[in-house]
Amino acid sequence: MDFLLNNKRQLKKKDELPISDSRWAPKSKYRHKFNPANSENFVKINAIITLILFLVFICQNSFSSSSSNVVDSHTNEAKILEDNEYYDYDFKNFDEPLVKKFDDGAKHYLISKYGSEVLTPEDKSRYEQELQELLSTTVQNYDLSKYSGTENGIQNREHVLLCVPLRDAEDVLPLMFKNIMNLTYPHELIDLAFLVSDCTEGDHTLESLIAYSRHLQDGTLAGLFQEMDKDDSKKDSEKLYLKYMNKDYLKMVEDAYSPPFHNDYEKPFRSVQIFQKDFGQEVGQGFTERHSVKVQGIRRKLMGRARNWLMTNALKPYHAWVYWRDADVELCPGTVIEDLMSKNFDVMVPNVWRPLPEFLNSEQPYDLNSWMESNEALKLAKNLDEDDVIVEGYAEYPTWRVHLAYIREKNGNPNQVVDLDGVGGVSILVKAKLFRSGIHFPAFTFENHAETEAFGKMAKKMGFRVGGLPHYTLWHIYEPSDDDLLEIASKERENNRS
Repeated sequence: MDFLLNNKRQLKKKDELPISDSRWAPKSKYRHKFNPANSENFVKINAIITLILFLVFICQNSFSSSSSNVVDSHTNEAKILEDNEYYDYDFKNFDEPLVKKFDDGAKHYLISKYGSEVLTPEDKSRYEQELQELLSTTVQNYDLSKYSGTENGIQNREHVLLCVPLRDAEDVLPLMFKNIMNLTYPHELIDLAFLVSDCTEGDHTLESLIAYSRHLQDGTLAGLFQEMDKDDSKKDSEKLYLKYMNKDYLKMVEDAYSPPFHNDYEKPFRSVQIFQKDFGQEVGQGFTERHSVKVQGIRRKLMGRARNWLMTNALKPYHAWVYWRDADVELCPGTVIEDLMSKNFDVMVPNVWRPLPEFLNSEQPYDLNSWMESNEALKLAKNLDEDDVIVEGYAEYPTWRVHLAYIREKNGNPNQVVDLDGVGGVSILVKAKLFRSGIHFPAFTFENHAETEAFGKMAKKMGFRVGGLPHYTLWHIYEPSDDDLLEIASKERENNRS
């Protein structure tokens, strides 16, 4: 009787059934829309008749839906997410009515008052079976040796945690999500984790992130961006610096964000986690402010804290890899995860450059934090205070290191690998076992480094392999510096006079 009453309650609470207008929907026996009788009296007539009608309805719809799991994208019917990875580990399927029945306490009164002896042998057997099923859903066992990470992640169905720290990133979120959707590593194997921190007053990164994430998981984000891009094309004409950018590069960007995309471009990811926590970061997000040498030590230590907080809260036992990615990457191969993974290093990074106006030679190395150690840098460190942080690319710290960025050849072999000591944070693929071994992003001075560079040194010190791809290039967005803007304004005045 408890079973009948439980289903009767579910029929009355029709608004609680998960319904989606997306062509992508979770695989569930409750995914179909069900409209019970409008009259409450009808539901009350007979619980047994209601149950029979409900079961017939479910069976009919299940049969009709099983005939075709792929539907035309122009219809409103769901395309079922059949991949097992959407439902494994902490999303493992369980009997929802069973759990709900125990949660509601429908079975407790007689048993708790008189003991299980009041049950008939048949009911007692069923009760014990259901109780065992319920308890089994609360116990999970993980053999961590199975999640150590291999170069064949797709074939081995290895789960990846993709981490993105965000601050005042509202304007670049569409760019970030387009690149995320373009990832060809199976979306059902990727858990997304975002950390929003220390945003300025009036910024809407968190609210926009939540809204975009819901569209992403509903399979409707690409359509939303198509509408937004129509308006953004007008804004692009207001970006004066575009007149001075290399036309070939602009064409590459246009092609990268134009269809056709890969078949699973709109496919939802396994999960999305969004965290919000401030760390007291006060350095501005402008290009000139955040790249000033005076703020690098403090800024990077706080960034280390943010990365550690995100990783600690988001990492699950079944994750084999962690992919760290900045939001403001403009061009990146969709195959980047499997490309980095295929080298089977414990830590692997690509090269990162950025475009420049043609009057500044069109391009420039962006990430100088990926490097090979030098004797000069080791000597420099011995003469610094314990808490001083060496930062690359500044005259104050002449390290004479070999930077990954500067050994890039335009037509070089993208699969060539070099060993590194320090790594930059724009794009890092790491085997999850490193974090489980205690390696982290130091939020303190570690061998006169902090954050990602110190992470690379710590990984090397603990015996792990750290590598980079000098000829495999990601392109960071161009952010005009104050000097660039002055030069552009000067050229515009010259053009107006001529």
